[in-house]
Amino acid sequence: MHPQSSLALAKRLLLFGRHYRRSLKLDHSYAGEYAYLRKIMTRLQIAKGFVVDVAASDGVGSSSTLGFFRDVNWRGLAVEMDPDKFSKLAFVYAGFTNAKLARSRVTPSNVSMLMRGFEVPPDFELLNLDIDSYDLYVIDELLKGSFRPKVISMEINEKIPPPIFFTVNYDDAHYWRGDHFFGCSLTAAASVVKAHGYILESVQYNNAVFVRADVAGTLFDDLSSDSAYDVGYRNKADRTKLFPWNADVDGLLALSTPDAIKSLNELFAKYDGKYTLRTLSAPDTRTCSKTGK
Repeated sequence: MHPQSSLALAKRLLLFGRHYRRSLKLDHSYAGEYAYLRKIMTRLQIAKGFVVDVAASDGVGSSSTLGFFRDVNWRGLAVEMDPDKFSKLAFVYAGFTNAKLARSRVTPSNVSMLMRGFEVPPDFELLNLDIDSYDLYVIDELLKGSFRPKVISMEINEKIPPPIFFTVNYDDAHYWRGDHFFGCSLTAAASVVKAHGYILESVQYNNAVFVRADVAGTLFDDLSSDSAYDVGYRNKADRTKLFPWNADVDGLLALSTPDAIKSLNELFAKYDGKYTLRTLSAPDTRTCSKTGK
């Protein structure tokens, strides 16, 4: 690295660290996701354990897991691919002796190997997944293996309502381009994750929260995608304030399912062949093939 580049990076990290130290608020998540996950753990009587954050970004901004890493009762693994974001993550988390860090891209092919390489317990407590692309294939492959997290918080493409099944198909060369084309719909996430023995506990705006059925017991209801979506996103009073970037697609929520699918196909026209989009009108549980079919 060029000396000037190194100096610029050092300055950015210093400013980032100063900002972090001046703002030691407990919850750095975007819409209170960390506080909600803490409530889930409290209700499950889980006061310590192992957390895995896949696509942890800089570890601070909008982080749903920072509060766990700052708690000495918890340990875990934070994974981030972007070099600049990882530099910030490593700078802040250097003080957390309970945190392991991995600069790695996560795919369906390497997710289980990555977990084993960092000695993640098979029965770990919390998984946070937010890779903005083929998340559905990553979670499916992980749960097909030996890993069974007790609680999963998984980002969904919140603008796509039930009963629409949508997912970005797995393509090793794909990356998020900052538009509406990313991840999977709630219907897709629920159909795949529930098939592995989980209940849909809630939707928290753009995150679906699942609890392993044997852990949930009678403490939580298994919600339908429709009811969870209505409560957790569609009918949220502050939804448009928190998600102003969805204003141009908010009309999807008022369309019939066939019309919404037609509109989405038009919206994603430049991604033709790179996604799966269909109606899922009844409860469905399935695993997904790597072709997206």
